Amino acid sequence: VLALRVRGAVADPLVLARPLAAAGLEARQLVLLLEPGASLELLQVANAAASPGSGAGLSAVTAVQLGEGAQLKASVLALGGSGASLLAHWAALQAPGSQLSLTSVISGWDLARFEPRVVQSAGAAHTQMRALQACSGRQITDTHSFVRFEGPEGTLDQVHKALADGQGRSVFNGAVQVPRAAQRTNAAQLSRNLLLSDRARIDTKPELEIVADDVKCAHGATVSRLRGDELFYLQSRGIAAPQAAVLLKRAFCQEVLRDLPAAAAGWNPLEHLLAGA
Repeated sequence: VLALRVRGAVADPLVLARPLAAAGLEARQLVLLLEPGASLELLQVANAAASPGSGAGLSAVTAVQLGEGAQLKASVLALGGSGASLLAHWAALQAPGSQLSLTSVISGWDLARFEPRVVQSAGAAHTQMRALQACSGRQITDTHSFVRFEGPEGTLDQVHKALADGQGRSVFNGAVQVPRAAQRTNAAQLSRNLLLSDRARIDTKPELEIVADDVKCAHGATVSRLRGDELFYLQSRGIAAPQAAVLLKRAFCQEVLRDLPAAAAGWNPLEHLLAGA
């Protein structure tokens, strides 16, 4: 268990990273309190890719509280290996005026379930969520997100992306609750998915539960393959078909990967994603 209280602006990113044990289940918990006006950039890394076939398991819980005007840019980079499993819960409570940016990249786990949950305690806060997950073989990767506005004038900008290859299965369930007290909420949720084989499966369910009557909310979902016209365009410029497919997958991933901090480059997340998709 690691518990931290943050005061003022922290200039350098906080990176929490260590490889998983060779085998067995490991439990980690982070409790983070940002005082009013504090700011922090956080990168959490779970890396089981270096020990393939280890059968490692990770249970990770992160609990965050943001005071008024606090700013947190958080990233979760979870790179699995053969036989590894991940169960992760990430919960945040936001005070008015706070800003939260949460980016998650998950790939390579035989079984992975990520549950980000955000509550704006009195509204008037901003939440941005970016997620990218990839699965192949017989892997199963789930993300179940939950956002609730407890007051007026809160905002949400959420984009979830997934790639599924082989016989992999990707699941996304994103719930957004806007009760009567949350008037003038502005929430947008989008799920974009890429099927890379005939036997892969993607289940996506963005959902809005709206009781307030003065809101601006939208959600949507797409599931598609690599577009033939885009592949043809690249091939017409002298790029071989396999390389053209890789370029399109890179472009699909970059929308989320660009929100990771520079420190994440040391774990080569793009190469890991493309290897698993």
